Amino acid sequence: MSVSEPPKDSPFGLEPNVAAGLAYLIPVIGGIVMMLGGGTNKFVRWAAAQSITLWVGWIVLCWVIGIVMVLLHLWLIFFPVWMILRIIALVLWLWTFITAFQNKEVQVPVAADLTRNIFKSYLQ
Repeated sequence: MSVSEPPKDSPFGLEPNVAAGLAYLIPVIGGIVMMLGGGTNKFVRWAAAQSITLWVGWIVLCWVIGIVMVLLHLWLIFFPVWMILRIIALVLWLWTFITAFQNKEVQVPVAADLTRNIFKSYLQ
């Protein structure tokens, strides 16, 4: 007779903090993989949904700033703003995945509200 562990309620049988951390560690793709991997753990579902919202929003913001810089030829004005935004993104990325690996829920101020609105049915 063999003894097996009960199935975990997170994707792929991972510990919830590992699944949530991976959702943030690999932006967008990690969130999608954890979302499609199944599981009912609300902590992991939140991390996957917020990761997608946060980093898709970042990609859109980068495109908008890039287009404005090209169209208006304002490289010297937007370059410092661009660098500050990149530093903020790096800090945000580090904060989200380290905190998730520590088994703590992360709620990024603007992204959290958007995530709740976009992924209403998924998060319930």
